[in-house]
Amino acid sequence: MKIYISADIEGVGSVARHEHSRVDGREYPLARRLMTNEVNAAIRGAFEAGAMDVTVSDSHNVGLNLLPEELDERARLVMGSPRTLSMMHGIDATFSAAFFVGYHAMGGTMDASIVHTFTGRIQEVHFNGVKIGEIGLNAALAGHFGVPVAFVAGDLAACREAEALLPGVRTLAVKEAIGAYAAICEHPAKTCRAIHAAAMEAITNPPKVKPLVFSGEVELTVRCTTASGADRAGMIPRTKRLDDLTVSYVGSDVIEAFKAFNTMSCLVELVPFI
Repeated sequence: MKIYISADIEGVGSVARHEHSRVDGREYPLARRLMTNEVNAAIRGAFEAGAMDVTVSDSHNVGLNLLPEELDERARLVMGSPRTLSMMHGIDATFSAAFFVGYHAMGGTMDASIVHTFTGRIQEVHFNGVKIGEIGLNAALAGHFGVPVAFVAGDLAACREAEALLPGVRTLAVKEAIGAYAAICEHPAKTCRAIHAAAMEAITNPPKVKPLVFSGEVELTVRCTTASGADRAGMIPRTKRLDDLTVSYVGSDVIEAFKAFNTMSCLVELVPFI
């Protein structure tokens, strides 16, 4: 059995503000250790439940957050950027399930930790009319290969989002946000024990969750925060400008639609907040 773990940082327990999540933040060194510990808990749980192979994707920022020397040596690490499939690079049909650790809710969600969808310069993302964030985008990439998301750990809002999009998925809320930049958290050791147990349970008693599949052509709709952002996103061939802030793109499948989105997210990062 092979397990793919995609790990972000904003949904890690005891991470509450940009001082934690930004590489120049004064609390970033602490956040890196917290993230590494939570991922290790998931890795241990997976192996102890019978997994034979675990791949971990360092999926925050440019993918240089997890501490390699402190990571469980049985796992392989995908790190750095850019990557074709970003937070899910390396996923394929040989994996039995995917775990998301340290995940957050989509941009615009209230009472949720440090929300965004890839970048704060994008308001909303839709696949075929379905509003999705990073949970949905990455679940769709896994689903393209027939891989279900069996376990999601993050803040309470992220867990609720996952449960609505992926009925039956096992979730673990490691904190409860009280606004965008404050949260009620458990002790990190307690959080790691809970992740370890939930990861084991996701394998020994797998949830009845189906892969998230968008069949055939996928219409991507991206609403930016500024018109200048939409100007840049619209530079991709075959995009359509729908209004001041919104562009669309039709991909032949989920992979093409995601690549277009990933490119748009890179382009809008070049735009000042005007």
